[in-house]
Amino acid sequence: MDQDQALRARHDGELVEAIATPAEDAGGWALMFTTRSGDRFLYTDHTGIEKIYHSLDHATEAARGIGFESVRVEEKF
Repeated sequence: MDQDQALRARHDGELVEAIATPAEDAGGWALMFTTRSGDRFLYTDHTGIEKIYHSLDHATEAARGIGFESVRVEEKF
């Protein structure tokens, strides 16, 4: 899901949650969005490649730019 799709889905009330999760292969953070129906979509660029953020702060800032006031952090232990 790219930025335009995410903005539209958030505006329409379809996206209900933003989740930051470690991008283990890239050494950063990825964003996922959860829909009302429970489906999850990775946040991608316009070519469909997963966006990776070097810090949790940057991932959170990106989610706020989509319209989320809070971001759940999901870490794997």
